[in-house]
Amino acid sequence: MKKWLVVSVLLNVLLIGAAGFMIYMNGGERFIKAQWRAMTSDKSFSEYYLTKTSVFKESPDAPVDKAFVGDSLTDYGAFGEYFSDERVINRGVYDDTSELVLNRIDEVAGREPKEAYLMVGINDIIKGVRAETYEKNLRGIVEAFDPGTTELTLFSILPVNHDLVGNAVKDEEINNFNEIVRQIAEDHGAKFVDLHPHFLDAKGQLDKQYTVDGVHLNGKGYDVWLESMK
Repeated sequence: MKKWLVVSVLLNVLLIGAAGFMIYMNGGERFIKAQWRAMTSDKSFSEYYLTKTSVFKESPDAPVDKAFVGDSLTDYGAFGEYFSDERVINRGVYDDTSELVLNRIDEVAGREPKEAYLMVGINDIIKGVRAETYEKNLRGIVEAFDPGTTELTLFSILPVNHDLVGNAVKDEEINNFNEIVRQIAEDHGAKFVDLHPHFLDAKGQLDKQYTVDGVHLNGKGYDVWLESMK
């Protein structure tokens, strides 16, 4: 009986050791967090989200110079045309919140891009996500990247034009969320680029020359965005 007990203990030790080695080889804490997100994430996604994430997962596993991550503001951008001599991937998804980006961020981080650029938050504000929840999600997104591999840049949330979209989104909320973005960038040694003031008109809202609907950008707007990266 004692012999079998010793054998059982040894086998359990070996299994635990093998599991620990596998976790270590797959990135340690980041691997554990990725597996937890996969097990606990909400599966009620839109068809568009499911389609886009499926395309992302099946895209070629080739070295990435720049990865742009975010919601529809990123989704609509033709970033690759601004950096034609580099491999650029666009990981923007229409209507994404910080929670939805967090749910899929491992696909991006796992490609180990040299540079990653993130803008997310306007949909969180529109949908009434609490600032504390947004901060937690954004930290999770940032922590998914290996700072030794990827240089991360966080963009501020853009203003909106109230003449076009009304007052459902408060300027104060955008400013508060942008302070969260700024602080997280500082805490994690990421670069923070404050795009917000570059898009303001004389009334302190998104200038109509840069937008089609008061939230999203037109071609001139993307020119301003990309110019800020130089």
